[in-house]
Amino acid sequence: MRTASIVIPAYNAERTIARTLTACLAQSLPCEILVVDDGSTDATPDIVAKFPVKYLRQENKGPAAARNLGWRAAGGELILFTDSDCVPEIDWARKLVSLLEESGAGAAGGTYALMNPGSLTASCIHYEIQYRHASLPETVRYLGSFSLAVPRAVLERLGGFDESFRTACGEDTDLSYRISGLGLPLKFARGAITGHYFPVRTAYFLRQQFWRGYWIMKLAAKHPGRLGNDDYSRKRDALQPPLFMLLIILFPFCAGFHYLTAWFLLNLAALFLNLPQTIFALREARNPRLLYMLPLLYLRGYYWAAGCAAGAVKFHLKP
Repeated sequence: MRTASIVIPAYNAERTIARTLTACLAQSLPCEILVVDDGSTDATPDIVAKFPVKYLRQENKGPAAARNLGWRAAGGELILFTDSDCVPEIDWARKLVSLLEESGAGAAGGTYALMNPGSLTASCIHYEIQYRHASLPETVRYLGSFSLAVPRAVLERLGGFDESFRTACGEDTDLSYRISGLGLPLKFARGAITGHYFPVRTAYFLRQQFWRGYWIMKLAAKHPGRLGNDDYSRKRDALQPPLFMLLIILFPFCAGFHYLTAWFLLNLAALFLNLPQTIFALREARNPRLLYMLPLLYLRGYYWAAGCAAGAVKFHLKP
């Protein structure tokens, strides 16, 4: 079995990084562990110093740049990526490495477990992602960097992550698309599980989704025709930004010309676009409070639309 290194980008991660490192050090497959501090201003460096891991630091450039610094400094032939708010299960690394070894894939990735189930917002986010993961085949067209294993040779061939993605959104999708472009398969390991601390505040989650919409427009410019066709994102996702933008644009006209009833009916249809995920969550968790997912994802649609509009101006309409 080839040697493996785990790279963890971290920015102001004092609340969770100790759990992340404890879990990585406990892996059943021994791995070199590197933490790349992306310019933290909290106690992250002091906490990392208590663990037998390699510590690197850069000025704040974003997680894509941090991961690149990490894998280039790593000694492993296989590079595993996780995040500073993730807690991999004990066999996570072994399962991803074994899948890479057996399949000869260009990358392998896994799924999430929920680390903060007491939060309603976090639970809704988790089950919405699980709804997507539940139908993923073994060979996919997208893998997330929270749980990702890539041969060093592939990263070297591609130059790693695109550092122009400055926030934690889009950079892993871009890498997935480029690995697929080499003719190499991407493998999804349902048993490779990484616990994750999802956002607990709705306002924070919605702000994240604005930036998701923004960086999606960069992806769309770089990889035309790929969005909505990568197993994880669905046609429903591609439909929502234009639909919610239309709702925003139509509101003043509907109010002025007394078509508010039609506008509200269109909003109702937009609300129920996310009914399948909500039903899935209710069935899996048996918790009626997860009905909150329906209005939460409805609001997300407006933030996606606003972010996509800003991203379209930046990445599609610039000279």
